[in-house]
This record gives sequence, C-alpha cells and structure tokens, in this order.
Amino acid sequence: MKNMIKGRLAVMLFALLMPLLAMGGEPIRKVLFIGDSMTGWMAERLNAYGQKNGFEVATYTWDGSTIKKWASSPRLSQIIKEQKPDAVFVSLGMNDMFQTQPQAALGSYVQKIKNAVGDADLLWIGPPSWPGKNLGEPFNKWMAQTLGNKFYRSFDLTLPRQSKTNPHPTRDGIIKWMDQVIEWIPANTDLNFPGLVKPTTAERQMQRGKTFVYKRMRESL
Repeated sequence: MKNMIKGRLAVMLFALLMPLLAMGGEPIRKVLFIGDSMTGWMAERLNAYGQKNGFEVATYTWDGSTIKKWASSPRLSQIIKEQKPDAVFVSLGMNDMFQTQPQAALGSYVQKIKNAVGDADLLWIGPPSWPGKNLGEPFNKWMAQTLGNKFYRSFDLTLPRQSKTNPHPTRDGIIKWMDQVIEWIPANTDLNFPGLVKPTTAERQMQRGKTFVYKRMRESL
C-alpha cells in the first residue's frame, strides 16, 4: 500500500514538474549584451522587448573590439560576476570575419568566452555581411559549426546600412535585425524568456537599460 501511494505521489510530482521542464526552468530575467560597435543599438532594441515582457538588458559596448580582445580581457569574467545574467548575448565577429582559417586564429578565444559565460545561457549573434566585400563565409560557417544553436547567422540578411560601404546598419536596420533574431529564438534555441511580444508602433522602439557602458576603441575594457 505504501509503495502504491509513493508511486502515485511520484506520478503527480512528475506531472507538476513537466510544464517547468518543458519551458526550460526559470525564465530569463536579465541579459548581459556584450560586443563591438554593433552592440549598443542592438541591446537597446532587445531592451525595448524587455520593458514590455519582463526582463532587463545590461550592455557593454567596446568599439572596434575583436573576439581576441574580449577573450583576453580579465574584465569579461568580472563583468559577468557583477551582472549575474541569466543569459549572455554576444555581438562579435565584424572585425574578425575576414579570417580564412578561423579555427586556428580564433578557436581558443571563442572557447575562453564560452568558459567565461559559464552556466548562463549563450546566444552569439554573428555579423552581417560587409558591403562591397565578398568575404566572411568561412568564418560564419565555422562559428555555426562551433556553437550550433547558440549562434545566429546574420550574414545573409539584407539590412539598410548607414552608407554604401559602411557595415553598420541604420537604426531601422538594427530594429529589423534584432526582430529577426527574436523571431528565430523560440523555435531554434533553449532560451526561455518570459515573453517576446514585439513593442507596438506606439511604444518605444529602442530603450537603453540601466547599465550601459561604452568604451572607445583605444580604451581598455
């Protein structure tokens, strides 16, 4: 009789836990968004979603930074410890994408960044193409192979740019870019956000979070 009761309790407990297991546990309440000069506006767009859906975005933008520079900085681990994020978004690669042997040049540095992220969820948003330059496929292919569903390939997107030769998207281009990333997340990753409802046209389209750190190219992180 006792074994039967224990069995029924176990079944009931499993039934109660199943929804949580399906959702991937606790929802993401804080995102740390780090990266190069693309990062600032991207994080502001993500934070606009956060304001509507119940999560916040802390941002560290380092102009002209590379995968190696971030991986080699002792500040990376310190920032993650200080911010205690549930998820880390990385926007790096624009200044690395012309590498023809990415594994040899970048493999150890990508691994260092992954190690620094630790138990937090990771999403690495790859760079868009560089206007006028037919380069970047080896890098993007390698990143996708290395990171799997933790990598979003932006290389094929058509985005409005600030000029014909400038790789940086316009504000509208950033909004389009991040919207496509966000639409991709639910079906392709394990990231569990409390919601990802798009801000309406009457709401703020880009919003800076409480923590927003900007470093120039020649500054240290």
